[in-house]
Amino acid sequence: MGKSRISSVCARLLPAAFFLCFLTPPAGARQYYSWEKRPEKTFFIKTKIRRWQTATSAQSRSAMLTPASWWTPPSETVSMGNTDDFKSMDAALYLFSAEVQPARGLSFEFETGDNGFSGGKYFGHDWLHAANQTLDLANGVTWENPQHRDYAAKRTETGGTARQYSGAAYLNIYKADGLAQDGEYELAHSLDFFLGYSWYEAKARLFNGNQILSTDFFLPVPPAGPIAGLNSRARMAWYGWRGGFREKANLGSNFFAEGKLAFGPAMKYRGQAYFNLDPGLKNPGLRDSATGQLLEFSISASYRFWKQFEAECGWMAWAYTASSGKETYYYTDGSTWEGKLDRVKAARKGVFFGLIWKY
Repeated sequence: MGKSRISSVCARLLPAAFFLCFLTPPAGARQYYSWEKRPEKTFFIKTKIRRWQTATSAQSRSAMLTPASWWTPPSETVSMGNTDDFKSMDAALYLFSAEVQPARGLSFEFETGDNGFSGGKYFGHDWLHAANQTLDLANGVTWENPQHRDYAAKRTETGGTARQYSGAAYLNIYKADGLAQDGEYELAHSLDFFLGYSWYEAKARLFNGNQILSTDFFLPVPPAGPIAGLNSRARMAWYGWRGGFREKANLGSNFFAEGKLAFGPAMKYRGQAYFNLDPGLKNPGLRDSATGQLLEFSISASYRFWKQFEAECGWMAWAYTASSGKETYYYTDGSTWEGKLDRVKAARKGVFFGLIWKY
């Protein structure tokens, strides 16, 4: 190749080399044609409205040891107690939440919700427990090995309300940014640790009652049949600190997923009851207290259908359990009686649908 030919080729390549080496292409082109990370927003606000179709139940059980002189032969290991069983308190719970991120990797969330329910059922059981023993009752009947065997039971209808408040602070502990090239997306996900406080309360009214079991026992037992004038009330509340983890993932340019797991190791339970047919009890005549554990779980998927708006669906549940506590009766004459609350359980679970707005 002659010198003139080489000079001509170099003259044509120099402008192109200058452009590639010293000029920077636009940001949009860099993100489209390279594996460059997209810029992350430092500040954002996210609000959610959810309709949680919950299936709800709750139960408490208390017991006391009976005097040995009640039994022949005398026994100090026979217990008696009652179980309050609330079922089918099912209704849609509407939740509203707002999350704010003032600094990268740190955000704060507040959530509230309430509902009203009807058509619930309440079952009250009065029972004896004497494992591997023989009980000779006062009416001449003998029970062999009774284990929480009912000597009286009633059933009522219930209706009421529920409210929920919670707050949490999220700290990002791991993040894998999604990278894009030619419209193909890799998974972007992040893991947050959070600590927060939650408070949940349910109030129920008991009415339209029936005594469904009435035995000839040595304690007064109402006769079987309708319970006239029943209009009693119960209140149950669970509250305390809980912490856990939240995982968020981008499944594409418009699809997202989120999972959340929380545990409260020392959640408080407080219960109250007012019995309108018992004039010997104050209002409230019964108060329960216990400390137990709370477990929360949720998983959801969302789709951004327009600008900052997303449609969401998922499944959510929480469960509370306590294995010991205190039950106290308050009487109108000023006296009290204290027993052992040996079990409390409550659960809410179901699917939810929601709308998300993020700025």
